Formats: sequence, structure tokens, C-alpha cells
Amino acid sequence: MSGKLLSCIHPSTAAPHLLPSALGAHPCVSIAPSSRYPQRNVRYLRHHPSVASAEELTKTFGVLLIGFIFSVVLYGLTFFQTYIYFTRFPSDALGTKAVVGVLWAMDTAATTLMSHTIYLYLITGFSLSFDQLVTTHTFVAEEAVGALIIFVVQAYFAYRVWAVSNRSIALPVVIGALAAVSVALNLAGVSQLSRQTWFAEMVSSRVKLYRGVASALSVATNTAISAAMFYNMTPTRNPGMAVPQTMFEKVVVMCFNRATALIAIQILCLIFFLADSKGQAWILLNWVAIKIYANSLIGMLNFRNTHRGRGVHEEDSLNQHASNRSGSMTDPHVPRETARSVQFGVHPDAKTVGEPANIIELDMVASHHEHDDDDSGKHAPSIESGSPSKHPQFDEES
Repeated sequence: MSGKLLSCIHPSTAAPHLLPSALGAHPCVSIAPSSRYPQRNVRYLRHHPSVASAEELTKTFGVLLIGFIFSVVLYGLTFFQTYIYFTRFPSDALGTKAVVGVLWAMDTAATTLMSHTIYLYLITGFSLSFDQLVTTHTFVAEEAVGALIIFVVQAYFAYRVWAVSNRSIALPVVIGALAAVSVALNLAGVSQLSRQTWFAEMVSSRVKLYRGVASALSVATNTAISAAMFYNMTPTRNPGMAVPQTMFEKVVVMCFNRATALIAIQILCLIFFLADSKGQAWILLNWVAIKIYANSLIGMLNFRNTHRGRGVHEEDSLNQHASNRSGSMTDPHVPRETARSVQFGVHPDAKTVGEPANIIELDMVASHHEHDDDDSGKHAPSIESGSPSKHPQFDEES
């Protein structure tokens, strides 16, 4: 058998004693297409033990499974935050609502594609070793959707930089250009990745170049966003704006509103991708990073004040007379009151004290000048500190 070319042998049907010896002597062995992977033809069989060790399973399938678990948990947070957003800000700007809706839809698509990929690798291809897995179309599609999610988040942060910098267009244009080049290179890398047959060897030199440069540009984009937000979002540049007081408020503002969490996760993705592109740790981090991007943007929007169903960003939070806080920062000049809860699924006018109900509650801190949106102009105390709002409609309506 050693002198003949094996032309029709499948790993699941070949005799075990033939795999390491007879097949191993032929580096180019043609194998029948697997019914488990009809989209690809397996062209050769590699040197691989018949039973994988626990360490090998942990470094391969285990890493993918852990990344999938974290991603699904964070997707649950995305879903919940999306629900909070559309509940708390029914009259928000149409463009902002569209961004949140598109983010949720793309994150849902990415999670679905992840689920299909994991099912193919762990269930459908259960009898195959990791080196025999092929690059699936769903994995490639998920990578493309993830690149688009990152671009949408960075583009919205560029808009935020434009809004807080007195509508100066120089830096937002630079940020938008960096984000556009990054997503273009990322998609080019995904296109090259789709041409690789074997999942274990999908990161070719060209894929590594494209996606490495794209990740580095994302780090630069996030750094520019964070620096601009830190520079512009100060009480000296925005007199009267709300200042974080508690540790929780400071962590939320620093990580999400200032985009430092995006810098941290993107740097980790870049390091692991360049250091071990043949491993699977970069896939785990990339899956988690996509969820962090989506949750950072929606979390920042949910942290805003509300004014008659519309969101009010922190630079305007104390410059308007009416501000109904949704878990946002406290006024340093006004003592904090006891916590209240927002009840979902119950009309505000129908609530009665002490009435039991099966509802979801989200505890939030109320400021001294908090009140219902509908009566915001009637009961709001006058705030003497702070400058006029950057958005005059808040002052006019109050």
C-alpha cells in the first residue's frame, strides 16, 4: 500500500492502523468529500493522533467555546440595554435610534453566525480533529459583521467629538477617515481569510498584514476619540456640566463615555493577533471586543439624562432646567436623595404605592431636581449655576 496513491479514503472509514503509517507516508492524499462539510472537499489528511489530548482540546476547541460563552452573555446585555434605550428615550433623535437599532441587529446577526460556527465545529464535525476543520462561511461572515460594528461605533463617537468640540470638523474628519481605512483593511483581510481552506491555518501572511494594520488603526482611532472626549468634557470647557461623584459613576464615565474600554480591548486584540496568529486566543478576544463596542455605545446613551423623552448628553445635563436622571451623574451642589426604581411594562400613571406586580425594576439614583418629563417645566427648581445650554431648545422648552 505504501507504493500506491490512496484515492478514496475518509478519516471516519479508514482503518485506524492505516492513518499514522500508510497515510502518513503520502503527504498528498486525496480523501473523499465529507458529508459533514459538503461545502468543502478535504484534499489531504494530516499527521495527527487519533485521540486529541486534553491540553490540545483546551487550546483549540476550548478557547472557541469560552469565547462563545462570553459573547452570548454580553449579547444578553446588549439586548437588555437596547430595551432600556427604547423605553427611556422614545422621543430621541431618529438618527440615534437608528444607530441603536442597527447595532442591535448586527450584534444579533453576529451572535447567530457565532452559534452556527460553534455548532459546525463541535457537533457536526465532532469526529474531526482541529487540524481537519475547514474555514466555514459563517465564521467569515461573522468577522465581516464584527468589522462593521466597530466602524459604526467609531463613527458615532466621531459625531460625539464633533458635538462636544463646538462643532469643529477637523478632528472628527480625521477620526472618521481612520475608522474608514481600518474597516476597509479589515474587510480586505476577511476576504483573504475566506480563501484559506484550513481553519488552523487561515491567518496567512496577507491576512496578518491587513488585519494587523486595521487593528492598529482602530487603536489609533480609539485613542484620538478618548483624548478628544477627555479634553472637551471638563467643567472648565463646559461650565455647569454634571461631574461623576461615586465610584460607579466614575468607572462608567471613564470606561464608556471616554472610550478607554475600547482602547484596552483593541490593544489586547492587536497583541494576541500579532503574537499568536496561529492560535485561537485572538478569536476569543475579537468576539468579546465586538460585544464591548456595541455595549459601550448603547451604555453611553443610556447613561444620559432624559428631557421629555429625549436624551440629554452630559455637557448639557445641568444647563437645562428639566433633567430626569437615568442612573447618570449627580449634581455636586445638591445632596443626593434616596434611590428610586424605574418599572418597565407599567404605565407611569397606573402605578400605585404598595401595589404588587410582576415587573422588572432597575434601581436608579434620583437627583434633587428630578421629576417627571411631562411636568418638567412646572416643578423644576431653577439652577443658577452653569452657562446657557449648547442646545437652546432645552432652555426654551423648560
